Amino acid sequence: MPKIYLSPAYHKWNPCSVDGCDETTHNNLYLDELEKYLKACKIEYKRGARRVPKSNENSNALLSRAVRESNEFCADIHYVSHTNAHNGNVRGYRPIIYPGYEDAKRLADILISKRKEIYSYPITLNTRTDLYELRATNATAYYEEHVFHDNKEDALWFHNNMKLIAKKTAEGFCEYFGIPFVDINEENKAKTIIDLLLKAVELLKELFKF
Repeated sequence: MPKIYLSPAYHKWNPCSVDGCDETTHNNLYLDELEKYLKACKIEYKRGARRVPKSNENSNALLSRAVRESNEFCADIHYVSHTNAHNGNVRGYRPIIYPGYEDAKRLADILISKRKEIYSYPITLNTRTDLYELRATNATAYYEEHVFHDNKEDALWFHNNMKLIAKKTAEGFCEYFGIPFVDINEENKAKTIIDLLLKAVELLKELFKF
């Protein structure tokens, strides 16, 4: 079974241009949606700590713990979920990988192609060697910078499309692993239809005293 480690942002407080939200909170909300698809697609996962914004938790300790847990879990993918910031005027999807790794580039190509299906603003794949979660993890690491959270339109797009982003990301993971994708929306529809049919059968039994 494929294994993914989910690592949310661990910042103490990175305010978002959407009132009342912050980078740590909205990335965890997104990962809540992604988990549903991973379960449906039979992808085993482990998730990093859910930091309480403005708490006295140590960000570096949480980051070190995430890398340690990912390596002990023997994850196939270490998936980092962050959002970006600049000057409030920039929009775009800017994921990051460690340079020189074919698997990371293949995963990036797949996930970027999925994001292009739903996101119309600039997309740039970056490489970095200084990020701890890219250089210290054993798994193929992919570092999301979904949107610029200091740009209100970009941040609102992220907030309004978390379920769709999660679906497309899960599609990408399934393509990378070579396994079938399970659409939880279609699965739920099928369950609803089956439940309705079973209730109809029970009503008919009662009506005709089968």
